[in-house]
Amino acid sequence: MSDDAPPERCSLPVASGMADEKDVSQWRPEQLAALQAIIDRSRASAGAAVRDTFDREARRMSAAEFVAFWNAVRMKAMATTGRSGAPHIAPVHAEFHAGRLRTTIYENALRRRDLCTNPRVALTTWGPNGAAAIVYGNAREIAGSRRETRPGASGRARSTVALEIELTRIYALKARDT
Repeated sequence: MSDDAPPERCSLPVASGMADEKDVSQWRPEQLAALQAIIDRSRASAGAAVRDTFDREARRMSAAEFVAFWNAVRMKAMATTGRSGAPHIAPVHAEFHAGRLRTTIYENALRRRDLCTNPRVALTTWGPNGAAAIVYGNAREIAGSRRETRPGASGRARSTVALEIELTRIYALKARDT
């Protein structure tokens, strides 16, 4: 294996045949139900500090509200962990498509190497008046997803790869009433 090729584990296939829909109103009921189950399970098993922050009944988001909020916010922060345990974080564009969370990262990104040894990721985003969301999951590179993208500051050509994230926890908080 060459230095720039990730181990085979990084290119595990993901489910295919899903409609590529960002509009939550077009999703199948079971797709929303699966996300709602993660939200409910996350809230029930959260520690005291997370519950104190995210478990305000008037500010809880349903799965549909969460997806609409998440997809409306352009930038998210995505964190991975390197072999030495050092955290790595960078801005990404991550959106839900037909019940699945997807993002892209640069082919040569340190985070891509991180995912080869530890697929766990955390992403967060926030909006006005205290709206916020944090998700945790396991990322898998989508086979055959490599795409050329615009050159970076160096002027050299760059490529991205797509990831799908299997969610394990979701915490979401609606904006405060103004």
